[in-house]
Amino acid sequence: MKKKNIIAIMMTAIGIALITTALVIVYASYPPRGNTIDAAITDYFYDTRSDTLALIMYIITWLGESLVYIGMLLFLYYLWDKKRTFRTMSLLITSSVVNVSAKAIFRLERPPDYQHYEHIEELSSGLPSGHAQLSTTVWGMLGIFLKKVMIVFAILLPLLIGFSRIYLGVHWFTDVIMGYGIALIILALYIFLGEYIENFLNEKSAIIKILVAIAVCAIFAILVIFLLLNRVENDTELISGSLKLIVLLVTLSISYSVEGSLINFSNEIDKWWKYLVRILIGGAIFGIFYFGVSMLFDLAINAVAWVGIELTLDLIRYAMLGPALLLLAPWIMMKLKV
Repeated sequence: MKKKNIIAIMMTAIGIALITTALVIVYASYPPRGNTIDAAITDYFYDTRSDTLALIMYIITWLGESLVYIGMLLFLYYLWDKKRTFRTMSLLITSSVVNVSAKAIFRLERPPDYQHYEHIEELSSGLPSGHAQLSTTVWGMLGIFLKKVMIVFAILLPLLIGFSRIYLGVHWFTDVIMGYGIALIILALYIFLGEYIENFLNEKSAIIKILVAIAVCAIFAILVIFLLLNRVENDTELISGSLKLIVLLVTLSISYSVEGSLINFSNEIDKWWKYLVRILIGGAIFGIFYFGVSMLFDLAINAVAWVGIELTLDLIRYAMLGPALLLLAPWIMMKLKV
């Protein structure tokens, strides 16, 4: 048996063990959030919380935000390896959709508001922890690609981010370990199936790749809408957040599928200053289409009295991000020869 398959089996076993442990602890008592293990851990860190350590944990928990990962992966796309980075982007968004779906299924609350760190406001359900799951997904993927170079970060950062969520009182212990468990299974599935899926798609035309991306994202969208409308009392915030990520995934996938024939962007850089120029170009394009377009759309939202205008414009903005980041920015870089 190949070494990677042995690793994937071990990750699956650990993932199942973590998920099972979390569910047993949660549902062994009634009501589900009445277990003494979660309560004891959360109460301990709440009672012993210091301002200095809380600030450090707040900075660490911020590193687990989706926007931070998207920004980091964009720079890796321009500066390191576009193929591996795109795979990581795709798995990050897939993991996010799985996380939101799981929250909708379990629909379990977080620790009480008074235990939350004062600078954090969380409104979504608690189980599983999105920060723990997404950090394990992203750093785990980078660990798979870079192996020894990244293995310490792939283990340490998710552990720190997960701990920060418990320390700041915004997640129970079981939320965090279940997030780890789901992420490990997602990573194991990538190790098992990723190569076969990529070989299959590499043999197909750009049109087929685009159709596959649209079909997968349509399935994601239907799943998320169905689960959230039926389980979380029309939680529009979770629905809109998930749909925006799904739209981003489909436009990133389409842009990546045609980029090779339209631009053929290269990661080869021969001078150190070109790294800085690429960072500036990528950052500027992201800022314009994420923040700049958002400010323009805010004017339209304030002017139009329609309840769906905000979500509609947000979906358009996220749809614009794909071609802007994977086509426009690389095109500018290639034209400037940086």
